[in-house]
Amino acid sequence: MRFRLSPRAFACCVGVLWLGQAGLAAAQVALIVHPDSPLRAVSAKEASDLYLGRLRSIGTLENPRILEHPADSALRERFFRGLNGMTIRQLNAYWARLRFSGEVLPPESLPDSRAVLGRVRRDRNAIGYVDHTVLDGSVRVVLVVKE
Repeated sequence: MRFRLSPRAFACCVGVLWLGQAGLAAAQVALIVHPDSPLRAVSAKEASDLYLGRLRSIGTLENPRILEHPADSALRERFFRGLNGMTIRQLNAYWARLRFSGEVLPPESLPDSRAVLGRVRRDRNAIGYVDHTVLDGSVRVVLVVKE
């Protein structure tokens, strides 16, 4: 038995597949470092621990400058939801408790992915996450987080 699609049905299927792929690509967040950084790869657990203040160094990178996005950023939510399942509400509550205790300061917040990319490009000890669409080959991707 042979199955045939009309040209309209075929175009519809191709469109649905294309939109699905575009949606997957848009959900990718890249954790980046300077090209000369000693870090080659970072696990999701290491990244989570680093961004939650549980790690003070990662690999051979001592005292990394951890770069963050604003507290209400959609990218921040995508990053943490994909990384460890935390919502923005949970994440903000977590950092509020840590700030109150005085144990750890949260990462430095920059306005957007382009600002993070620029800082990482200039700072060998910086690590940050960006929307994959801003990547330009000037940094090294050490982890891809998919929502």
